Amino acid sequence: MPTSSDTDRQKNEGEILREQMRDSLYEYKRNNFTLLLSSVAAGLEIGFSFLLMAALFTQYYDNVSSYTLHLIIALSYPIGFILVVIGRTDLFTEHTTLAILPVLDGRRKLRGLMRVWGLIYIGNMVGALLFASLFVQFSEVTVNVDKTAIAYYSEKLIADGNLGLFLGAVYAGWLMGLLAWVVSSASDTISRIAVITLITFVIGFGGLAHCIAGAVAMYAAWISDAADVSTTQLLNFLALATLGNTIGGSVFVGLIKYSYISKKG
Repeated sequence: MPTSSDTDRQKNEGEILREQMRDSLYEYKRNNFTLLLSSVAAGLEIGFSFLLMAALFTQYYDNVSSYTLHLIIALSYPIGFILVVIGRTDLFTEHTTLAILPVLDGRRKLRGLMRVWGLIYIGNMVGALLFASLFVQFSEVTVNVDKTAIAYYSEKLIADGNLGLFLGAVYAGWLMGLLAWVVSSASDTISRIAVITLITFVIGFGGLAHCIAGAVAMYAAWISDAADVSTTQLLNFLALATLGNTIGGSVFVGLIKYSYISKKG
């Protein structure tokens, strides 16, 4: 049985890489149906970040400055990520780093990577669309969520234009890759929640595009009459955010960390 000193000891880089590799290989071995279901669950759960944001927006947008409102909304951003990461469902932006490790190590082929990424991404998108559809219906019948929140947040997501959206998505994917890495080094649930909260707050406060969390808001804006988001704008956001997140997680975390840690022996 491990002692308290064993569980409190900080893991070194090699131990984290081995743990990440083991977790990734487990995902490769899962059958398509269970991987897809877990991913749908993650897409649904991430939507609670948007629900909380909309509820806080409704309460405060007439009573505080735009700067304070931005801070309040950013503070609400981590809740969906906490539910997903602590609940161990599959989120695409975690797996941009995780799933690439066995390919870099020669244990899995690119085809296998595409299967894992594809199933997780499709499941996340289905979950995000389902949550957004329910949210739009909820916004029609409740006094606790103003539909203006849908337009407010979707406009912020695409306000920077294509280049700003893409570069922000690279940073968001980079941070999500680091989140997966740092969470593995945390020894208890409270520490993991603190790490998730801090990193995803940076994403929210910085207005960095996250392809799954952002998809919930963009789907809601696309479905609802409260916002004017076209199909072209929706697909453009999803394409740029997904590409940027993938590059940020797989290159700046997965490839770089694997390259220097594996060479240490």
